[in-house]
Amino acid sequence: MTRPRLLFVHGWGADRRSWGDIDELVAPWADVLVPDLAGHGEAAAVGDLTIDRLVDDLAAVAAGGGPVVAVGHSMGGQVVARLAVRFPELVRAICVIDPAYGADDAEVARCPDVLAELRRRGTEAGLEFVDQALAGNALHEVVRAQMARTPGPVLAGLYESMYLAPGSIGARAATSAFLPKLTKPCLSLYSTEYAADFARTMNWPHGSAIEVWPGATHYLHQQYPDRFVELLMEWLPS
Repeated sequence: MTRPRLLFVHGWGADRRSWGDIDELVAPWADVLVPDLAGHGEAAAVGDLTIDRLVDDLAAVAAGGGPVVAVGHSMGGQVVARLAVRFPELVRAICVIDPAYGADDAEVARCPDVLAELRRRGTEAGLEFVDQALAGNALHEVVRAQMARTPGPVLAGLYESMYLAPGSIGARAATSAFLPKLTKPCLSLYSTEYAADFARTMNWPHGSAIEVWPGATHYLHQQYPDRFVELLMEWLPS
């Protein structure tokens, strides 16, 4: 039996270490690719960073060895969705965890101010996102340390590319126009029913599924790694 190839893509301001527990859990039955995205972790930021640039980088990582199951958290969810649309020959299926698309009108209205703060205060503004998402949670300091290493211009440039730049797919109208281009099965995991309800309005490829873990944080895969791996194994297309 051929071992699946899993490509794990971290979120905005995180790095490859965010998959540490999950990487170890899936290693006995899968081949794992866990890169740092440009500008994050140990990967240098060369030139202007956009979501399309990250997709190009991941296409190079995934090439060879057969199609991957691409798993992405937050910004990584948007990245793997774009990867599957632009390079379908490289992707067998995708899994998105609280993906950075489907922002409602209220969130989109705040985006210019968020971007302005990221440009003005850089990483400090990114750290406030972590503080709000994980205050009092055991993951707080781990995730905060990764964000603290991410340069402000990287955070600002990629945030703009996700939500405000021409061709971005973060807003709901743009998400609704983009997702029908997806031809690969998709497992969508959400921490809120509100986000999942929007996802349920989409027509997904055969074999797709939507799951909600109410009460979990935005970093639900890190919060419950064993539960996440069990879900992934149960869903993974045979």
